[in-house]
Amino acid sequence: MAKQVFKIVELQLQDEKSVTIRPLPIAKLQRFFDEWAKFANIENDGDAFTIYINCCGISLEDNFKGQFDSLRANKEEQEEGKVLSAEYEEYLRNVLDLPTIYEILDVCGDIKLNDPNLLDKVQETLDAQE
Repeated sequence: MAKQVFKIVELQLQDEKSVTIRPLPIAKLQRFFDEWAKFANIENDGDAFTIYINCCGISLEDNFKGQFDSLRANKEEQEEGKVLSAEYEEYLRNVLDLPTIYEILDVCGDIKLNDPNLLDKVQETLDAQE
């Protein structure tokens, strides 16, 4: 019998919709990390939230197929730097909270933002820059 090596997690969003998350397949993981890489150029907290929403949007696409006209930004929106359709992005901004975002990033992209070791490393880096 085959062994499943990844975990599948069911989450409830703020609107009480249940979604299922799991590690992303490589094609989606590449899109996820293309978006995550934008952290190197952020200018404010709003940019960080946009990156979080975009990464979660990529991660949750399979849960919302057919619910929105489009999940991805159209060509014009992509030229403006958008990743998700305006409708899908607005929905996610209204149903995601930080603990849910952290869980999605952890399970889908193996990014552990609430890992105490990571937080210690960030603080060490900040202290070293002073």
